[in-house]
Amino acid sequence: MHHGIVMLDTQPPVPISLAYTIIGTVLILFFVLFFYLFFLQMHRRRSIHQQEMADLKSQYEQTILQSQLEIQEQTFRNISQEIHDNIGQVLSLAKLNLNTIPLHTSDKIALTEELLGKAINDLRDLSKSLHPEKIADIGLTNAIKQELALVQKAARIKTELICQHGDINLSNEKTIIVFRMIQEILHNIIKHAKATEITVELAKQENKASILVKDNGIGFNINELKSTETGIGLKSIQQRCRLINASFNLDSAPGKGTSIQLIILNT
Repeated sequence: MHHGIVMLDTQPPVPISLAYTIIGTVLILFFVLFFYLFFLQMHRRRSIHQQEMADLKSQYEQTILQSQLEIQEQTFRNISQEIHDNIGQVLSLAKLNLNTIPLHTSDKIALTEELLGKAINDLRDLSKSLHPEKIADIGLTNAIKQELALVQKAARIKTELICQHGDINLSNEKTIIVFRMIQEILHNIIKHAKATEITVELAKQENKASILVKDNGIGFNINELKSTETGIGLKSIQQRCRLINASFNLDSAPGKGTSIQLIILNT
């Protein structure tokens, strides 16, 4: 009787504790990976949320600034119209009445007539400087030229306009905003710089325009510039730059004067 040969598995069985260790390690790695991906997703969502909030804040600030500018321009428009329709006409009428008085009455009448004529011309120039439509009609270069003439008359500061490549062609909205920035810069110079000379240089290239305003005033330390009236004015200029896709560069030092450059893109 033949007996069959039975082959036995000689490999030792895997210990139960080792199997538990492997399973536990796999589960730990799974949970680690799960929580890592979870926190990664949460961080991504938080970043997106923060970016969305920042965008909403920026849009809100831009909307508020746009509204403020529209209100300001409407106010300037009303003041300009008031000067033209009422004050200017009253002064013109007073000048005409002076002409009806006999000349031999007094030399002071001739002087008064001259002063009235000067006041009428100054008010006419001021009216043009305030009215946004007139600024857009005459163009940025002519508007700046007239503003510098006003500064030279009122503040007795020598002014010069250098225009290298003709007028800078901007949309009406950009023209008005840029001109208001120039007015703000000139106002700061008159009020704070103690300057005797102001130079404005206009230049344009294919996709951008540059406006440089320089003065020979007392200058200041840029690092110490705080929320003074000057700082607020410069902040307003920076806000308007963002509104029209422009950049703003400031260079100044005590005793060295100040230069401010506006670069308007996509003109």
